[in-house]
Amino acid sequence: MKFVFLTIPAHGHLNPMLGVIRELVKRRHQVIVYNTADFADRIRETGAEFCLPPLTLDPVNFRLMKNALTLAKMSVDFSQAAVPALAKAIEKEAPDCLVHDSFSLWGKVVAKMLRLPAVALVPSIAFNLPVLWQAIPSLFSDFRLFISQPRRVWSVVSQYRRIYQENGLTKPPFILDLFANVEDLNIVFTSTYFQPQATSFDKHYRFVGPIIYERGEGELQKAILQSKKPLIYISLGTIYNDDYEFYKQIINIFANAPYRVLISVGRYISIKSLGHIPVHITVAPYFPQLKVLQQAALFISHGGANSINESLYYGVPLLLVPQIQEQRINAARVEELGAGIYFKEKPLTKENLLLAMRKILDNADYRLNAEKVGESLKTAGGAKRAVEEILMYSS
Repeated sequence: MKFVFLTIPAHGHLNPMLGVIRELVKRRHQVIVYNTADFADRIRETGAEFCLPPLTLDPVNFRLMKNALTLAKMSVDFSQAAVPALAKAIEKEAPDCLVHDSFSLWGKVVAKMLRLPAVALVPSIAFNLPVLWQAIPSLFSDFRLFISQPRRVWSVVSQYRRIYQENGLTKPPFILDLFANVEDLNIVFTSTYFQPQATSFDKHYRFVGPIIYERGEGELQKAILQSKKPLIYISLGTIYNDDYEFYKQIINIFANAPYRVLISVGRYISIKSLGHIPVHITVAPYFPQLKVLQQAALFISHGGANSINESLYYGVPLLLVPQIQEQRINAARVEELGAGIYFKEKPLTKENLLLAMRKILDNADYRLNAEKVGESLKTAGGAKRAVEEILMYSS
């Protein structure tokens, strides 16, 4: 069979999808993946064919999209510009099925235009009205923004409707679908145990757990593996990870603490600018996260879906410092299941951070609960189940 994937140029969205793509290729299916040139090598490593979108657009800066309104605006702008060219290119490919990121409005519209079977891959938890209602405390700032800027909201809603109308489609789905882009088959990369309001989702949703696979990220240093001190891993992910003051505070907080500390700062921070770094603290742009988590006692994280999935997969409890709405929802769910703490203390101080951290490390229930969630993630099926569901649906 022949599959076309419309993916998003962000590590957190693409990483799990590469595992699904790899499994499809392994089963001798033809896979064509559209993304930006930055991700070409990683896509080709799976055995799939890489394609650039058939149009020229300004690069998307996800670092500026810290609320639902800016994300929605990006989605409708890109869809309006990209749909006609994408539809023409994909029609020539004549795939048996179109697979898209659940945030990809353009993917859903193209599939409808071409009357192709379509599958949405959901990199985080799935959303519907019951989940949204439960998440109101985490989304308060977004609701306030929507209420305070009705003209901007109406502009996005109107543009959303025009995208459907201009491409010969009927009335668009409910506005929530702009963020979820629901299909007849939706593959969700978490377990029913971790998914909030799991029983509110119907047969069109399959919860297959995270897609964990060897990513060729390199090895850990021997000094890290041989350390007898508890390993604390700290990362703010790959997008909103340029908080210079946060890293300075973290280094100060752990300067005399009895732990082995790894701090991933990404590509936007100059490590030299952080000043003196004690010998028991290692700062680097990136670490091989899956290997680190197999050694870690605690993960201090921003709460991105992949980071939470990977941490809990290995039974590592979390101390969560979320920055955007999705991460706040994830953090609340981790805390609700007793697998970590959603850290809300402001300002961040040595006393309040170490107090929260010690609470997790000194209470075995946090690790036991993390392992319980991890077991649900491991047994959900992963890439093999995701591919089996896609093949059954598209055959």
